[in-house]
Amino acid sequence: MALGRRYHFVGIGGAGMSGLASILLALGKEISGSDLKWSFEADHLSRLGASVHVGHAGEHISDDLDGVIISSAIPSDNVEIVAARERGVPVVRRLHAVALLLKEYSSIGVVGSHGKSTTTSMAATLLRELGFSPSYLVGAHCPNLGGNAHLGEGAWFVAEVDESDGLFTEIRPTVAVLTNVGKDHLLTYRSEAAIREAFRRYVLQAERTVLSIDDVRVREIASEIPSAITVGLCTEAQIRAVGVRHEKLQTSFDLLIRGESLGRRWITAPGTHNVRNALCALGAAMAAGADPAAAADALGALSLPHRRFEILEENGVTVVDDFAHTPEEVEVTLRAIRDGWPGRRIVAVFQPHRYTRTQSMGQDFGRAFSGADVVIVTNIYSACEHPMPGVSSAGIVDAVLDTTDSAVYSIPNKEEVVSLLKALIRPGDFIISFGAGDIWTVTEELAHFLKEGSFCVV
Repeated sequence: MALGRRYHFVGIGGAGMSGLASILLALGKEISGSDLKWSFEADHLSRLGASVHVGHAGEHISDDLDGVIISSAIPSDNVEIVAARERGVPVVRRLHAVALLLKEYSSIGVVGSHGKSTTTSMAATLLRELGFSPSYLVGAHCPNLGGNAHLGEGAWFVAEVDESDGLFTEIRPTVAVLTNVGKDHLLTYRSEAAIREAFRRYVLQAERTVLSIDDVRVREIASEIPSAITVGLCTEAQIRAVGVRHEKLQTSFDLLIRGESLGRRWITAPGTHNVRNALCALGAAMAAGADPAAAADALGALSLPHRRFEILEENGVTVVDDFAHTPEEVEVTLRAIRDGWPGRRIVAVFQPHRYTRTQSMGQDFGRAFSGADVVIVTNIYSACEHPMPGVSSAGIVDAVLDTTDSAVYSIPNKEEVVSLLKALIRPGDFIISFGAGDIWTVTEELAHFLKEGSFCVV
C-alpha cells in the first residue's frame, strides 16, 4: 500500500500529528485538518499550505480523501471520524501512516519509555552534521533543527516511535533504538512485562539494533541479539561513557568505542540520562554508516528539544520547564540538578498527567521527589480522560510526605502556584516545573516576573 494524495488530520495541532502533516505537505500531498483551537502548529501548517479548521465538523470530510488520519487521543465518536466512515473514507492511525512513510527510506526508529524525543533529535542532528541530509519526525519542537519535522534529500529518515497505543510493533525500521523500558501506559499493556515484550518484538524485527544496556530490562533483550550495538556507562557496553562530569548545562565524559578511547567529549545537556541518550544517538549514526570518530566530533552540536530541561531564566534564580511526567523521569532530572547545580535549593512544581497514570504510579512519586527541597503539586491534567473515582493528586502529596523530608504544598490551581512561588522564592533557588500538560505557563509567568525586576536578587 502506497501513500495517497489527499489527507485530513483530526487533531492536526498535536506534536506528532503536525510533524507528519508537514512531511506530507513537503511530499506534495494535499493536507487539511482540524483542532479544537488555533495554535503555533496550526499557524505553521497553514502557512505551508494546509487548510486548517478550528473545531471538528462532519463537513470537513469530503469523498475524495485518501484517508482521515487520527491519533489514539481522538475518540471513536468524533464527528469527523463518524463522517469518514459514513462516506467510506479510510480512517488511518497516525502510526500506520508513519509506517507507510518509512517504507520509502532507510529508517531509524527510536523507542523507549523515556528519552525518545531527545534521542531522536540527537540522532537527526548527528546525521545532519555529518552531511546525510536526513528526514526526521520528532514528538517535540527542536530549535536547533528548525522544528519537529523535516524532509531531507538523503536516504535516511529518523523517527520517534510512540508506544502508547501498542501499534508501534507494526513499524519495521532499518535501525531500531531502544533507550529504556519502564512502567507506563498500563491501560494498553496491563503490566511492565507486557511493555517489555512489546519493545522486544519491535527491536527483533529490525535489521540493526542499538540498545542502552544500563537498563537491566534492555540488557535482557540484548542477550538475544548478539549483533546489537550496545551503549551505556557499564563495562559491557560497546559505546561507553566513563568519568562523567556535570557543570550546569554541560556534561562531559571520556568516550570509548569498543575499547578504543576517542577522548574527552561534551554535550549541552545535563544529567547522566542525557549522556545515555547521546550514546544511543551515536550508536544510531554508526548503524547508519557514519564514521565513529566523525560522529563523536559532532556530539558538541547536540541540544535539547523544547520543554526538555528548558531554561527560562538564569539570573540569581534559575527557572526551568521540563516535560517529565513519570517517576523515573522526575527522579533522573532532579539528580541532574543536584549534580550540575550543587548546593541549590530545588523547588519542584508538579502537574500530574492523566488519571490513569496517577492511579498506577502515584505512590512511586514519593521516591521520585526525594531530590527536591520543596514540592508543589497541582490538580491532575486530564489529557481528555474522564475523572476516576478516588484518584486525585492528593495521593501523590501523601506519597511525597511519607517518603521525603521535603516541604510539600497541595495547590489545585496553577494561578495560585505562581502567587506561592513569588512568596517562597529566595536568591539562589532552582525552580523547575514538571508535567506533560500546561504547567509550563507557571514557570513562564515566573520567568517574566523575574525578568521585569519585580524580585530583587541579592
